[in-house]
Amino acid sequence: MFRKRLPLTATLITAVFISPIVPANSATIAGTKCTKLNSIKIASSIKYTCVKSGKKLVWNKGILLASKPNPVPTESPKPNPTPSTPAFVPPAAPTSWDDLIANADGIAYWAWKKSSDQIANSTSKLGNIEIIISPHAIPDNPTPLVGLNFVSRLTGKFEEPKKVVLVYADEKDVDWGQSQIDQFCGQNDCGYDVKGEAKKACNVPVTPCWGGLAVRNQKTNTPMIYVTASEWGKTDDNHKQGTLEAHEYFHNVQQTLLAEAGTGRVPRWLIEGGATWVQAAAVFNADFDKYLKERSRNSNDTLYRLKPNAVWLEKFLDPNYKTGWDNWNDNTYEHWNVYDIGSLASEILVSMYGTDTYMNLYKSVGAGKSYVVTFEELYGIPWSQAAKLIAQAIAAQQK
Repeated sequence: MFRKRLPLTATLITAVFISPIVPANSATIAGTKCTKLNSIKIASSIKYTCVKSGKKLVWNKGILLASKPNPVPTESPKPNPTPSTPAFVPPAAPTSWDDLIANADGIAYWAWKKSSDQIANSTSKLGNIEIIISPHAIPDNPTPLVGLNFVSRLTGKFEEPKKVVLVYADEKDVDWGQSQIDQFCGQNDCGYDVKGEAKKACNVPVTPCWGGLAVRNQKTNTPMIYVTASEWGKTDDNHKQGTLEAHEYFHNVQQTLLAEAGTGRVPRWLIEGGATWVQAAAVFNADFDKYLKERSRNSNDTLYRLKPNAVWLEKFLDPNYKTGWDNWNDNTYEHWNVYDIGSLASEILVSMYGTDTYMNLYKSVGAGKSYVVTFEELYGIPWSQAAKLIAQAIAAQQK
């Protein structure tokens, strides 16, 4: 279970089915069986609607949609200076553990650049996305597939879910939302008791209705993203720009890669921090300034406000655990630390060794290796030494 920051009745459910997998002949869709009246399928730029024909539900002939430009740039984007500013000169890149501290000022740019290039040069493998919207909800982000496709391009060569259920629930529909979670997870099919999760994500008036949740049904291997919708959320950048959906979808990818081992086999800050870094790198892949703004928002405590020293940061990253990361107690820290510090640590790894090596960290642990063994194999340095250098590099970026 993952939550952002601190976090049925069929007639009431609006369901949209969007499949990026295009059939070879779209004519084979019209007239075929569908399961939910008024649901929608888009294939080969044709929008099909599920209609009633006699006693059967079938896809209609469809209507041709106007083509839209691809929102993903075809070339590697670069920061564009305005006429009144000097040309942008990239900072020196950290290329290894030996020059990481000296080139700490280049970490943010080169992590962004490498992930931006990965997105520009990859194709999306996004599977079927089933969108279910509660009776009162209007999603805060009207284009969730944009961010999800960017994450899919970022993860590149690695396995992704073949189907994802994406649920939006308004603050008036908390009970409805909980019923969706309960129905999806069944009898602990998601690996833990999901009772009360909808209220944790939307506990008005105690907290704003701002939460997100990613769970995976271990029997079907299908993940769910649960996202709240509210008037408050429509004023919040994290809800409007797609970073919340991107964050939770990367959790789905993590869950897929770590399925056999479980997410407890890696540090919790790698799980939450990884998703926090990815949400910025994916959604703002074409604009370094916006990436920096999102980075500052997510890591304000560590970089600008509290500025913990390198000794404290090292202890947080590597508390000398004895029995495995699943027993690491992050309750001794502020809840947001796993997002904040974890995203900065993830950024450092990508700035030096790129996105594929970073993704292999999840994949190799999922295949049965320990985090410590995997880390040294991929990054060429014992984890305990790396934790010290990562802590120093984070501290070197504090303003």
